[in-house]
Order: sequence, then C-alpha cells, then structure tokens
Amino acid sequence: MFTSVDSNRKKLEHPSNENVQFPQSLNNSIIKESKSGIANQIDNLLSQNDEYTKLQLTIFGITFIVSCLLASITGIFLGFTFGFSIFTGAIAGIFYLRLLAKSVGKLGKESSGVSKLQLLVPVCLFIFASKLGSLDIFPAMIGFFIYKPSLILYFSRSK
Repeated sequence: MFTSVDSNRKKLEHPSNENVQFPQSLNNSIIKESKSGIANQIDNLLSQNDEYTKLQLTIFGITFIVSCLLASITGIFLGFTFGFSIFTGAIAGIFYLRLLAKSVGKLGKESSGVSKLQLLVPVCLFIFASKLGSLDIFPAMIGFFIYKPSLILYFSRSK
C-alpha cells in the first residue's frame, strides 16, 4: 500500500555556477533585442552627451513638473474635468515641444527648414477636446501652452 523511497539513491548532482561566465556581448544583445521602439529612442536620447540634448531633457522635465502641479491644483479646486483637460493639453504641449526640438535638431544636417508636422498637435488637441465629452477645450488649450512658462522659468534662472 505504501511505497518507500530510498533517499540515498535519489541524489542528483548539479554543477555549480561558480565557474560559469556569460559573455558580456550576449547580455547586451539580449537587452537590445528586448527594447521596444520608444525605449530605444529614450536610451539614445539619454546616452548623448551634447548640451542640446541636456537642454531638451531639462525643459521637458520642468514642463512635466509644472503641468503635474498645475493639473493637480486645478483638479482639486476647480474639478477633475478641468484638471484632466489641463493635463491632457500639457502632454500635447510636451509632444509638440519634442517634435519642434527634433525638427530644429535636424536643421543644417538633413533639412534646410523646420517641419510643419508639429502644427498638427494643437489642431488634433482641439478636435479631440471638442469631440470628447470628458475634456474641455479652453483648459486643454491652456494646458497646451504650459511649456511657455516653463521655458521662461528655465531661461530666467540660467545665466
């Protein structure tokens, strides 16, 4: 009815991992293959050491912090819809600023003029806010222009 097992007979030996070394190139290639397109762009942006890239990251960070603070304050005092509309507009403003910075970064290297693609962002924001009932147009447009006070704040504190 009961089966007895001899534990001495069932020993398995596993090799220790002390002497096993993985090549560094294998680890890096696995990491690079697993990154998505956005993560790869962020990695490329952070790996550059030029001043223009640092300026972009600083301005994006200041804009995001200011937009979070403003959206939180307006969400508390004026209502959730107003705060959400400002935050949505601020994210669209950051996206507009990124497209503009990317276009300016290509000047002289690949193109002779600034692209007009970024002008679609406020138009799409206006259409999106007018069609969607949970967004208000006026606060979304106010949120879109939050990047301007952030630029003023950044350049007023720099020498």
